[in-house]
Amino acid sequence: MKVTLEHLTKRFDDVIAVNDLSETFESGKLIALLGPSGCGKSTMLNMLSGILPVSSGRIYFDDVDVTDLTPEKREVGLVFQNYALYPHMTVLQNIAFPLKIRKVPKAERNARALEFARMVHIEDYLDRHPAELSGGQQQRVAIARALVKDPKLLLLDEPLSNLDAKLRVEMREEIRRIQKASGVTTVFVTHDQEEATSISDYIMLMKLGVKQQFDATRNLYGDPANLFVADFIGSPAINQLKGCWHDGGFVADGDKQVIRISNLKIEEDRRVILAIRPESFVFDDNKGETTVKVNEIYQAGKDTLMNVSLADQPLRGYIDPYYNPSIGSEVRFSLRDKGVFVFDEKTGERIR
Repeated sequence: MKVTLEHLTKRFDDVIAVNDLSETFESGKLIALLGPSGCGKSTMLNMLSGILPVSSGRIYFDDVDVTDLTPEKREVGLVFQNYALYPHMTVLQNIAFPLKIRKVPKAERNARALEFARMVHIEDYLDRHPAELSGGQQQRVAIARALVKDPKLLLLDEPLSNLDAKLRVEMREEIRRIQKASGVTTVFVTHDQEEATSISDYIMLMKLGVKQQFDATRNLYGDPANLFVADFIGSPAINQLKGCWHDGGFVADGDKQVIRISNLKIEEDRRVILAIRPESFVFDDNKGETTVKVNEIYQAGKDTLMNVSLADQPLRGYIDPYYNPSIGSEVRFSLRDKGVFVFDEKTGERIR
C-alpha cells in the first residue's frame, strides 16, 4: 500500500512537532524515520496510526483519505518500544488476540496465529507467557500480533531500543526478513543511523519537525542534501573544515594552503565548510597536495585510522595498514572525487 502525506503538520500549543511535511512512501518498502530525539519522527508515526490527530494536512492510504479515521479503521499494525504484550496470555493467545476482537472463530484464529508464529520463528514457544521470553522473543510475538490481522501498514516505534547490542543486530535483520516475507509497507522509527541504513529501502531524516532528506539509503551518505545530513549519516562522522573560498580553492582557517576542488567555482572569500568522508583521503607523501600533522594512529576493527590536524583543525581518515608515519611528523594528502562536499557555513546549504 502506498502512503501519501500532504503538508502534514502537528502542533502542540506553540511547539510545531512536524512542519508542513509532504512525501510518498512506495508500496511494499521499508522506510526508516530517522533523527535525533525531538525531531518529530514518533509524532509522525502516531499520526499515521491515527493515535494523534493532525493539526493540518492530509494522509492517504493508496487513494483513500484516512486523515480523520480512527486507528481501528485504518488497518495498521503497530509495534511499540515496550511491545505491550498481555502478561496473562500465552504467546498463542497474544498473537491471536486481534482476531478474537474481530470475532474470528477460535480454530481459524489459532491457525492464523500459528502461521505468523512460524514466520517470526516463535512457534516453539506458543504455550509460554511473556515473562518467560527473552526480549528478542517478545519482540517477535509483538510483530506477529501486528501482522496477524493483515494490516495495510506496519508501524514500528523504536522496537530495538530495549535489546542488548548483539540482539539488536540479529533482530534488525529479522525485521527485514519478516518485512520482505510479508510484503507489507513498513515505517520504522529509530534514532540509530546504523539501524536505519542497515535494513531500510528509504530513509527520511528529520530535524526539529522538518524533513531534511528523503532518499534511498545510499544517497544520504553519498549525496547529502545539506550539512546536517552529511554530519548525521556516517560512522566515523564526516570531517568538517571551516574556512573560506580563496584563490580558486578552499583555505582552512589558520592555514595558507589552497585545497583545490575540481569543477567548482565560488565567489571569492565566501565562508564555507569543507566536509570530507574518512575514506576520501589519499595519504601519499609524494603525490599529496596538502600537508598535515600526524597526531595518532589506531585500529578500528579491521580498519586503520589516522588522526591529523590542519592548522589545529582535527581530521580523521583511513590509511593503508602498512603506512605508518611517526606521531608528530608531517604527511601529505590529496582528495578523491567522491565523498567531498562544500557547504555554506551559515546556512548549511550544499554548494557542491
